[in-house]
Amino acid sequence: MRIDIVVHVDVLCPWCFLEKRSLETAIYRYKARHPDVEFEVLWKPFLLYPTLRKGNKRDLYTTIMSPEKLRTFTQGVQTAGSRHGITFAVYGTTGPSQGCHRLMALALRTLGPDAQAAVVESLFRGHFEHGKDVTDQAWLVAVGRGVGLAEDDVLRVLRCEATGLFLEDEVRAAMASGVIAVPSVMVGGRFRVGGYQETELFEGVFDRLVRETEEERRPAD
Repeated sequence: MRIDIVVHVDVLCPWCFLEKRSLETAIYRYKARHPDVEFEVLWKPFLLYPTLRKGNKRDLYTTIMSPEKLRTFTQGVQTAGSRHGITFAVYGTTGPSQGCHRLMALALRTLGPDAQAAVVESLFRGHFEHGKDVTDQAWLVAVGRGVGLAEDDVLRVLRCEATGLFLEDEVRAAMASGVIAVPSVMVGGRFRVGGYQETELFEGVFDRLVRETEEERRPAD
C-alpha cells in the first residue's frame, strides 16, 4: 500500500518547517512497524505574504504580532524546535517567497519527490537557521545545484512570467479546496491535518487510513 501525502507550506512559516520534521519522523516510525506501507510526499505552495517588501526578518514578526503574542510565538517555536533538532536563529533579510516555490516545483518536475524534499529542507534551514534571504537568486541557484538542477534551468524558472502565473493559479486552487492556512497536510486524499501537529497524530491518521482502505478492499460476504 502507498500513502500519498500533499503538504501545503510557505518557507516563511516556522511551523511549516516544524511540520516537515514531525511528518518525516512519523513516516520513519510508521514504516519501521509497517514495512509494506510506502509513502510519497509532495510539497505544494501557499503564499502567506505575496506582496511582502524586502526587509529585516525580525521586523516581519514585530509588524504582525503584539509584543506579548511575539513572546508566546517565539517560545512555542523554540520549544517545538528543540524536539526536532531545529535551532531557530532568525536574522538577516527576507522578502516574498515566490522564488522558493518556483524552485520546489522545478525540483519535483525535473528530479522527483526526493529531490523536492531536499530542496524544501535546504530552504527552511537556510531561512530559519542560517540567515539566508529567500529572494536571493544566487542562494536559490546554489540550493538547486545541490540536488542536481542545472543553473540555467533554475534561473529560467525564477525569471519566467508564465511560471509565476502558474504558481498563483496553484495557490488559488489550494484555497478553493479548503487550504486557508499553513501547514496543511492532506493524507491519502481523505484526511486534512491543519496546523502544526506532533508525530503521534500523524501515526494515528496513517493507521486509520490503512484500516479503512483494508476494509474497503475486503470482499463482501
